[in-house]
Amino acid sequence: MFVRIAVYLYMISMDAYHTKRLQQLLLLTVALLTFSCSAYRVSLLEEDSIYFFDKVEIGGVSQSVMIRGTDKSNPVMVYLHGGPGYPLFPLDPSAPMGWDEADGLPMQRLEESFTMVYWEQRGTGRSYSWRLPDDSMTVDRFVEDIRELTEFVAEKLGQEKVFLWGHSWGSNVGALFAARYPEALHAYVSTGQSVNPFENERLCYEFVLENALKENNRRALRQLERVDTVPENYGVRDALLVRRWVFHYGGVVHEGADERSYVDIGDIRRTLTAPQYSLIDKINLALRPYYSINQLWEPLKELDLTADAPRIEVPVFFLVGRHDVIVSAKLAEEYFHMLDAPSGKTLIWFEESAHRPYHEEPDKFLDVMTGKIRQLAEP
Repeated sequence: MFVRIAVYLYMISMDAYHTKRLQQLLLLTVALLTFSCSAYRVSLLEEDSIYFFDKVEIGGVSQSVMIRGTDKSNPVMVYLHGGPGYPLFPLDPSAPMGWDEADGLPMQRLEESFTMVYWEQRGTGRSYSWRLPDDSMTVDRFVEDIRELTEFVAEKLGQEKVFLWGHSWGSNVGALFAARYPEALHAYVSTGQSVNPFENERLCYEFVLENALKENNRRALRQLERVDTVPENYGVRDALLVRRWVFHYGGVVHEGADERSYVDIGDIRRTLTAPQYSLIDKINLALRPYYSINQLWEPLKELDLTADAPRIEVPVFFLVGRHDVIVSAKLAEEYFHMLDAPSGKTLIWFEESAHRPYHEEPDKFLDVMTGKIRQLAEP
């Protein structure tokens, strides 16, 4: 078991090709097995604030939900994380990623204006189980999971409607939910709005090829030669390779991308030491890091929101990083303009951001969320 964990940790570290990096990963494995603490459960509903963290039965599967807020009368915001399969609790928007924390992290500050709901989707983190049916990993099942989650939250918090914020992969199922169940929502908000995942992969490849040719990056060009761009053959390994170079060229983080790797030792350390995860959770994360994306890869090739969600009847907000390539800002803009949104739609550009405007321009992001968007919940 120890050897298997070490090998998988080596595989998921994008830069672990030096002996020193491998030694660090092995030390992390030892720390995991020696010092891992059990995940906790808590439900505190006080006079004003709320803190809830537990497993909830959603779609016949036990899934992990966290609710945090400073004022129960605030409107509710449900956050849909990216991936699929990207661990939420150690790497969510409130996790330190090298940005200045002097004024508080974006999500923590958001909890002063919204009651925030964080849900680890089936197959991810604490919501993964070896007993999870593979055939339940479908796009439609995720949309129905969101429906059951919003019903649970609305009942628990005594509110009829919620805001829905989808990020990256979460914006795929978020837009589908908003199109199918508008009666449950105040508004739909997205960052890193994904539209057509496979077309996005093609644009990522072209972006890397263009930049690699421009600077004669032979290493990148050699690796691109190994990518099979035929749609039927293009797999998860191809996508991961291309994404490392998209990150390198600033398509994920606009400023400072060269200061850290796409998935670095810090990400792995935060995941393996996160108190929200039990020892079993951490072993599962190490052994099956690509479970969700492997199960959803072929369905994602068929997804196209221009056809699958052409109309959303609640107010829509796209908060788009101008330099986002990993989830194409170009495709998001095209989808925005063709989207039929009778209650109104707003496209806000974040000029200094790529994929994560909530981290790269947090003050502007918070102003939009707590101003234009929150006021939609006012009587």
